[in-house]
Amino acid sequence: MTCEKMSCENKPRGNAPGAAVTNAADGRPGGHAYLFGLGSPHGGDRLGWLAVEWLGDALRERDDLTVARLDQPVDLFLHAVTPRDRLLLVDAMRGQGPPGTLKVFAPAELPTAAARLSSHGLDLASTLALVEALGLFRAGIRIIGIEMPAEAGHDMPGREMTAPGLDEAQARRLHAAVLGWLDAG
Repeated sequence: MTCEKMSCENKPRGNAPGAAVTNAADGRPGGHAYLFGLGSPHGGDRLGWLAVEWLGDALRERDDLTVARLDQPVDLFLHAVTPRDRLLLVDAMRGQGPPGTLKVFAPAELPTAAARLSSHGLDLASTLALVEALGLFRAGIRIIGIEMPAEAGHDMPGREMTAPGLDEAQARRLHAAVLGWLDAG
């Protein structure tokens, strides 16, 4: 599967927006899962896009998941989301550890620097505050940050950022974190 800018859905959503959905395993209310990579085609900011392209290929058999690349957080509103749905965002981060470090955040746990600064227009924290005010994604929101290399600027050569921009162990941890999130839903 190849992701296109703004839409790399691996499976069409099988639920009508108003349809009630339950998790057959335990009867809990459930919804559709969205895995969005935030980024751009430039430098280290590509990490979110590269990661979801790789994850989309690895998870292409899942019919409970929509995978897409987003230019900015507010682009999630281009998808038919409901309060029962779950959201996982993957984005590049800085200042949280060595390159390739993965950190999982709840919206309230976003680093304050990331909350104030964004190359995505309306920043991630503000977008998630809007999502909360609208009552969307009540089933859960998580953010996975991937620490980009210190020298990762907009002019960073492509050979230094291979998909998904992680070594094998980091890629396995990312895949396990996403599967854990999907299976916990």
